[in-house]
Amino acid sequence: MMFWVPLLAGTGLGVITVALMAVGGVMRQRGTWATTIVAIASFYVVFAIQSGDTLEIVAHTGFAAGFSALAIIGARTSSWLLAAALLAHGIFDVVAESMIANPAPGWWGPFCLGIDVVLALALATMLWRRKALD
Repeated sequence: MMFWVPLLAGTGLGVITVALMAVGGVMRQRGTWATTIVAIASFYVVFAIQSGDTLEIVAHTGFAAGFSALAIIGARTSSWLLAAALLAHGIFDVVAESMIANPAPGWWGPFCLGIDVVLALALATMLWRRKALD
């Protein structure tokens, strides 16, 4: 139950986010996807700061910087890299706790996985249908 409820909540929020992006007319903008990746990756830094552990802050800032770099490179080169970065972050959410100190609440990994996968699938579906990003 501690995995499925947050996963379903994240999935639902991901669907709502995609719908709002479509209604707002920003779904086909590279900057929207890149900014979303940067924002999603930054949450772990916030959790690390809250924990007060310097090593966690440094480690999670590094991970956020890596995902931010992927977002920037993807925005400038290939939209497929943006979709891959979203999916990779979803995987990171699930395995982070077993690999490194994870300052996020226990429900965060499955919750964020749900959002990340929905966003990655939405972007990949658009790209698969040959709808280029602006």
